[in-house]
Amino acid sequence: MMQAVVFTAATGAPELQDVPIPEPSPGEALVRVIRAGICNTDLEIFKGYAGYEGIVGHEFVGVVAKLNGPSESERHEINVGQRVAGEINLRCNKCELCNGTDNARKRNHCPERTVMGILNKSGTYAEYLTLPVQNLFPIPEGVTDQQACFVEPLAAACRIVEQSLVGKGSNVAIVGDGKLGLLIAEVLSQQDCSITIFGRHWDKMNLCPDKITKVFSDKSDELTKKYTDHFDVCVEVTGNMGGLMFTSAITRPLGTVVLKTTCASGGFEFNTSPFVVKEIKLIGSRCGPFDEAITLLKERNINVDKLVTKIYPFTDALEGIKHAGIKGTLKIQLCMG
Repeated sequence: MMQAVVFTAATGAPELQDVPIPEPSPGEALVRVIRAGICNTDLEIFKGYAGYEGIVGHEFVGVVAKLNGPSESERHEINVGQRVAGEINLRCNKCELCNGTDNARKRNHCPERTVMGILNKSGTYAEYLTLPVQNLFPIPEGVTDQQACFVEPLAAACRIVEQSLVGKGSNVAIVGDGKLGLLIAEVLSQQDCSITIFGRHWDKMNLCPDKITKVFSDKSDELTKKYTDHFDVCVEVTGNMGGLMFTSAITRPLGTVVLKTTCASGGFEFNTSPFVVKEIKLIGSRCGPFDEAITLLKERNINVDKLVTKIYPFTDALEGIKHAGIKGTLKIQLCMG
């Protein structure tokens, strides 16, 4: 048996329970979790998002405890005892898309996929998990457990670069100073572009690299007027409709708005007019390349340690989840011991 944080609609709250240790299917690995990160998506699941019930979580670093037979992995260096992080989307390996050559499409868009801790696949808030070996990536020795636990969200930030959405000399805005917004700021600071972050917390924005311009955002008419039609690319990471409408104002005609979070209405109506009149490209951006994220950590090109608010022992996981839900909190990690 092992301990895991389990959510069910019947209780309406996460519970720390004793559950059986999972058995890896053929081509899968059993991974002993070292650390798990708490993501805003996890907090939304506790509110009923996606209708998911089960073991929550999708950010982790762990050690391979067992391999079940041969694997079709493109990364054959995965061995027992190896420290790993893992992609959250489990593809079917049978459909036309999975048998294609577009790695991003295979990674994100298999129509038969399951998603760890989100859709029909147990997640990371547990002492053990299983994943296909093809989903696992080795963690270099120089990367700490704390840093390795950021691979999944950091890869999501790298997806913007992978999509070639930011060009040389682009004038870029990041709207939102939460955990993902700060990671995106770190990643885009490696590109040859001008970056401005709009946020409501000076202490968070000041964690961004010095080259990034910080602007306190109250989304007032005065602020909107000052930056109207100012940016080539706007990355929306507030997770609310007000943030999305603000980006539509400050993006130049023929510019691009990149959506990194899902937006609830929040009392705002979605006005399509500025997107149509200004011919703004509205592009979604999801899970990204793990190899690129790991390289950034290995080469110490970015600093993720500054984004950790607190680390909780797994026995106090429920307290850690409560802390993560407090407004203004950055990354909370659960340490399995």
